[in-house]
Amino acid sequence: MVGGLVHAYAWGRSLVPNVLYEPPKKRRLGAPTRFPEGSTFLQEEKVFIVRQGAALRAISAICTHLGCTVGVQDAGYHCPCHGSAFDATGENLSGPAPRPLPWHPLSLRGGALIVDLGSEVGPEVTLEAPLPPDPEKPSRKSGKGSAKKAKGEGK
Repeated sequence: MVGGLVHAYAWGRSLVPNVLYEPPKKRRLGAPTRFPEGSTFLQEEKVFIVRQGAALRAISAICTHLGCTVGVQDAGYHCPCHGSAFDATGENLSGPAPRPLPWHPLSLRGGALIVDLGSEVGPEVTLEAPLPPDPEKPSRKSGKGSAKKAKGEGK
């Protein structure tokens, strides 16, 4: 009797697939103008968005040794777990990390930046994106609108 129940359970369980639900590999990051010059760490994606002028790149923040999250240090990245050090291009300089940090492709869709965490590209691959607004420069719209009104009122 017990053997039959165990067998029935095993048969019934085989009808239910073992599925591992993972988050999508392509992630929407928002407008490219929200990323200032330099490196911006995104905790949820475990990636750094690196801006140099209009060029954007994405480098993984996951150490290739044991998967710890690396941080920015000097002109590169450093793993606090076992001391691996990487230069600004992700190449490993010291420590037990066996490979460089991978770079991920970026794209623009509907005005939003998309990172593909399931693919790798070289550090030379960049995406040209709009620059963030410069807080030092005054807005041109306010000056032009008032000048047009002044001219129209005089006629």
